[in-house]
Amino acid sequence: MVRFGQSMQTTSTVQTNVQQQPSPTKKQLSPDHPNPAAPITEVGGKFIRKCAPGTELVEWLLNLSPIVHTRTQAAGMWQALLEEGVLCHVAKEQPFKDKCFLYRFKSDEDGTAGGAPTSDDVNHANEHIREALPALLHRGPDATLRMILRKPSHERTQEELELVYEELLHIAALSHLSTSIKRELASIIVFEAHAHAGTVLFNQGDEGRSWYILLKGSVDVVIHGKGTVATLKEGDDFGKLALINDAPRAATIVLKENNCHLLRVDKEHFNRILRDVEANTLRLQEHGKDVLILERVAKQRGYSAFKYTVMSGTPQKMLEHLLETRLGGQAGPNDPFLDDFLLTHIVFMPTPLLIDELAANYHADADIDLRQASEEDQEYFLTSKRRVVQFIQRWVLAVRHAVFDDPLAVEFIEELATDVEAEPALQEEASIIHHVLTQLSRYQEDRQMNATQKWKLPPNGQPICLFSGNTHSKTVIRPDDDIIFRVYCADHTYCTLRFPMATTAEVIKACAADKLQIARLPEDLLLVEVKSSGERVVFKDNDVSVPTALSLNGRIFVSPKDHLDALTPLPEQEVPTEAPDVDFEALSTKDVAYHMTLFDWDLFWAVHEYELLYHTFGRHHFNK
Repeated sequence: MVRFGQSMQTTSTVQTNVQQQPSPTKKQLSPDHPNPAAPITEVGGKFIRKCAPGTELVEWLLNLSPIVHTRTQAAGMWQALLEEGVLCHVAKEQPFKDKCFLYRFKSDEDGTAGGAPTSDDVNHANEHIREALPALLHRGPDATLRMILRKPSHERTQEELELVYEELLHIAALSHLSTSIKRELASIIVFEAHAHAGTVLFNQGDEGRSWYILLKGSVDVVIHGKGTVATLKEGDDFGKLALINDAPRAATIVLKENNCHLLRVDKEHFNRILRDVEANTLRLQEHGKDVLILERVAKQRGYSAFKYTVMSGTPQKMLEHLLETRLGGQAGPNDPFLDDFLLTHIVFMPTPLLIDELAANYHADADIDLRQASEEDQEYFLTSKRRVVQFIQRWVLAVRHAVFDDPLAVEFIEELATDVEAEPALQEEASIIHHVLTQLSRYQEDRQMNATQKWKLPPNGQPICLFSGNTHSKTVIRPDDDIIFRVYCADHTYCTLRFPMATTAEVIKACAADKLQIARLPEDLLLVEVKSSGERVVFKDNDVSVPTALSLNGRIFVSPKDHLDALTPLPEQEVPTEAPDVDFEALSTKDVAYHMTLFDWDLFWAVHEYELLYHTFGRHHFNK
C-alpha cells in the first residue's frame, strides 16, 4: 500500500533503508533528471504480518462460493465482519474498501490465533464458513448502509446517497415527508449505535440537539417524579418537540437493551430541512395512551414563538408541558397557551388538583439526597422550583382575586414563601413571592374593610353601593353582599326585599309572593323579568344574582304560571319620567366617548375572571 508525503511514516507497508546506487555502466543522472527507481526519503518501515489487501479478500470470497455474485456483495460481507470486530484495518483508519488497503483478523492482531492450523482445523473451518456465508451475505447490505451513514456528508458518493434514499423510503417516521426532503436527509442523516443497556441518550431538561429514529432495540422514556412512562421500539421516533419549540428535553431517554441502533438528524440540519415541513399533529404518549396532542400553529407574524400549541391532553401533562416550555423566559409575548390555561383550568383541573401538582413539582427532590445527586439533577430541581414560583406570579396576574379567594391557594402560597426564603439559590424567586404576599395582604385588608357591603337597585340604573368601607378602590359585588330591590306583581304593586346576592330565584319568588299576598304554592309561581318591549324572560329556580342579571330598563315580577300573559311593562319603562339635567346634544362626541369608556371599564373591571365559564358550563359544576 503506497501513500504520499508524511503519511509514509505510519502506513503498514514494507520499506527498505538501502539506497539504490546508479548503474556503473550508465551515465549518472543529473539533479534535473532524477532516478525514478531511487527512493525519495529514508523512513523506518516495518512488516505487517498475516494481512491482506481488500481487493484480495473480495476475490477470495467470490472464488469461495457461487452465492456471492458481485464485488459489492463481498465488500458488504467483509464490512459486516469489520463492524463486529472480527476484521480490522491495520491502522484503524478505514472501513472495508475493495481497494489496496490492508486488513487482518482481530485474532491475528492480538496474537491469540495460535500456531499453524492442522488439516482437521482447516477442514472444519471450510465447512463452517460455507454454512455461515448465507447469513453473512444477508447482513452485508445493512453493514454497507451503516458504513455510509457513518461517513461525513461530503464523503458520500452519488451512488451511496441513492442507496440511503431508497432505505429512507421504508421508514414509517419519514412517510409524511416529500421525496425532495428525503433526498436531502440522505446526505445528512447519521447512524448511531450504543452497546450497553442503561446508557442515557439525553436527560430531561437538556438542550434539544437532535431528532432520533429507533432502528433496532428499545428505549425507556423517564420523567422526574413519574419514572418510566413509555417504552419506544423499532420504528418510533423521539426528540422532535424540543427542536421545533426550542424547548428543553421533556424526558430522559435510557437504552433498555444492549446494541441499540438509531438514526440521528442534528438540530442545524433539522432547522434547515424539516422545521417547516413536519406533521401538523404531534402526539405524546405515556403507558401506551395519548397524554398530549399538539397541533401546528399557522404562521402569523408575532403570533407565537412556538410552532405547536396544545389542543388537548391530560391536565397533569398540560401543566407539565406548560411549566417546561412557557416559563423561565421561554414564552413569547403573544403566546396564548399560558393565559388560556390560567383562565380555564377550573373546567378540567380544579384548584385543589392544580395545587397538588404544583406542590409535587416544587418538591420533586423530596425523596432525594441532594448531596449525592449529580450537578445536572440539582440544576433540574432548582429550575422546577423557579418555574412553580413564576407560575404563581402569572396565575395571580391573570385571575387576580380569584386565587386569593381560595383558602387552599392562599395556604399553598404562604407555605411556598417559607420554603423559597429558606433556599439561598432562589433569591430572585423570594422577591417574586414576597410581592405576591404583599398583594394578598392588601386584598385581605380591602375585603375586611368591605365586609359589611350593601347594595341598592334603583328603579332605573345600575346597583349602587351603600356604606362602602373603602371609597378609594373599585367596589366589586360579592356573593354574600346584601342588595335591596323591588319585585312587582301583575297590577304593578310591589314589595321591597333585601337578600344576599347568592340568593336563588326560588327563595325570592316565595318571599315576594308572601309579601304581595299571592296565595299560590311555590311550584305554581314564576319569577320573571319584564322588559320595556313587553318581552318576558322566566328565571330558573336555581338562578342567582337575579337583581344584577336584569337587562337595561328591565323589572322583576312574580306571577302565577297561568297569569304570565297578564304581565305588562310599568309606565316608567315605556317613557322617560324625568328630563336629563344636561342637554345631551350639547356634549361633544369626545366627552361622550370618554365617559362611556370609563363606564365600560368599571363594568369590565368588576367582572369575575371565571364568570364566563360559570355561565357557559353552569355554575353548579363549580359549586359557585
